[in-house]
Amino acid sequence: MDNYSKEILDILRWSRMGVIACLIAEKVGSTPLQALKNFYKSATCRRFHDRSTGLYIQSDNYIVDDYIIEMENKK
Repeated sequence: MDNYSKEILDILRWSRMGVIACLIAEKVGSTPLQALKNFYKSATCRRFHDRSTGLYIQSDNYIVDDYIIEMENKK
């Protein structure tokens, strides 16, 4: 993959972060900003940005559910 293609994939992945944060906020009853901060610190987010995991090709709702499960398991 050339650098141009990698940059495009990175931009697309980063743009999805806002949508994911808003979906998390709706499910957990927080603000989108707080949801984004919490998601950014999570293992789910690390896997989302690690292309070797393939999580980034899943739907936004799948990623949100994965994050919710991660948070429930931490309780």
